[in-house]
Amino acid sequence: MLRRMAIAALLAGALVGLTFAQPPAGGRRGQGGQPPGPPTGAPRMFARGGPMMMLGLLRSPQVQRELKITEEQRTKLEQLGEQLREKFRGLGQELRDLPPEERGKRVESMNAEVEKELAKVLDEKQLKRLKQIALQFEGYAALARPSVAKEVGLTEGQLKQIREILREANEKRRDLFQQGPPADPQARFQEMRKIRDWVDEQIGKLLTEQQKQKWQQLVGEPFKFEFQPFGGGRQQ
Repeated sequence: MLRRMAIAALLAGALVGLTFAQPPAGGRRGQGGQPPGPPTGAPRMFARGGPMMMLGLLRSPQVQRELKITEEQRTKLEQLGEQLREKFRGLGQELRDLPPEERGKRVESMNAEVEKELAKVLDEKQLKRLKQIALQFEGYAALARPSVAKEVGLTEGQLKQIREILREANEKRRDLFQQGPPADPQARFQEMRKIRDWVDEQIGKLLTEQQKQKWQQLVGEPFKFEFQPFGGGRQQ
């Protein structure tokens, strides 16, 4: 079930924008004991962004309040999470066996399917705001996804540079986790945030003013996240 995934898993993937996030096991619960995260059994790559991230974010009481989620919708979302858990069982290995290009197409296809299911539960206004919140949570790393890149109007050259930035971020994050379990989880999270900030800074340098304006249109009004990713104080 969605409750079993620690918020650290979602944050780890979103902060760095990696394709195959490998967060440490045994993360702690977030607000209200309800960590938003992809359903158990789903490939970890979905932590990176898109509809699976949106589904995870919907586990947050803060996001539920922002979207004015009803009790009926909350029940349907729980059921959807269970259905996806079963559907995605074993897909991780299948995706790892695919060439990168085919893997990306497969992921886009599955993301479209998940978004279609979310649209059956949420109304148009809720889904639009949820997309905005997810993009804010993910940051400029979302631009590596073809659907987002197209909306912003990125060139192939820019996409290539963005992928290189994310590859470097992947290495930075891997180095962190190779150090083993952190003595200070909050300090580890701050290191992850630094990597995320570095990604946003580097990608931001590649964008034109027009592209930045299109991005701002996509992310909408700022949403102040209040998650407690590692069981410590509130993160602003």
